[in-house]
Amino acid sequence: MKKLKLILILLTTIGSFAFLAVGNVKATSIPSNYSFDYQKAGAVPYKAKSASQSAYLWNYRHTKRLHNIKNYPNSNWYVFYAKVKKYNNKRVVYYYVGASANFKIKGWIWSGYLTRLLAKSPADFKTESTFINYVKTDRSQRLARAILKLFPNTQLKLDLSKAAVTSANWKPTLDPNYINYINVNDLKPTGSTQVGSDIMWYLSKTAGKPITQRVNYVKRILNENGYTDEKRKSMDNYYIGIASFDGAQDSPQSYFTTPYPSTWLDDSQNNSTLIYLATAK
Repeated sequence: MKKLKLILILLTTIGSFAFLAVGNVKATSIPSNYSFDYQKAGAVPYKAKSASQSAYLWNYRHTKRLHNIKNYPNSNWYVFYAKVKKYNNKRVVYYYVGASANFKIKGWIWSGYLTRLLAKSPADFKTESTFINYVKTDRSQRLARAILKLFPNTQLKLDLSKAAVTSANWKPTLDPNYINYINVNDLKPTGSTQVGSDIMWYLSKTAGKPITQRVNYVKRILNENGYTDEKRKSMDNYYIGIASFDGAQDSPQSYFTTPYPSTWLDDSQNNSTLIYLATAK
């Protein structure tokens, strides 16, 4: 699947700042010349390691707390820059980040509070139960869960989700076990002819943004195309396939040899969310 690179421009310059060492970081884990600049690879999506732990964004000089990421539990954090400072004979890494929910929320944060935002492809799963559990529980699948609620009586299927993720030109690879495919991705607002207004492109260009308003947009388009609340509730003879990455990276954890952003490893992210409905043959 083609990855869509996120290119974000910050409307501020980076000044000097002092670092505050937090935690026990081994010096040998940080390359002596390590730094990261998003202009060479694109901003890298991260998430908070703990949704309940206080972790602050600081100003450039590390003299003022700006935001507590605990107050933004639904936001991802895009890393634009990373720098190293030696403190008490220990070298630590800080990230300059912006919140996916609102890029006015930004600042420097100790790297230990964040971890890469990764998503798995349906093709990575061998059993339906593990795939369904993943969709129900993984942070990267928040959008998928919200979309599934729009079809309360439609069962999620792994094989149909694999058909979605192996699509060609955004069309499903038709699984022979299904018929009556409905390509939800192509649905547009009534009267619209713009490609960017269909569900697939809208979800792609808003990847990582707050979920509620995006799902409301999808619901409105479904309603306008005849898939009203009543209709969707009655679709218990349909199955749904969904492959959602929503701004996460789709490389496995084992691919990354460092916890820090890397120009060579972190060069893209996957903004796709693909949705198909079908009945069993």
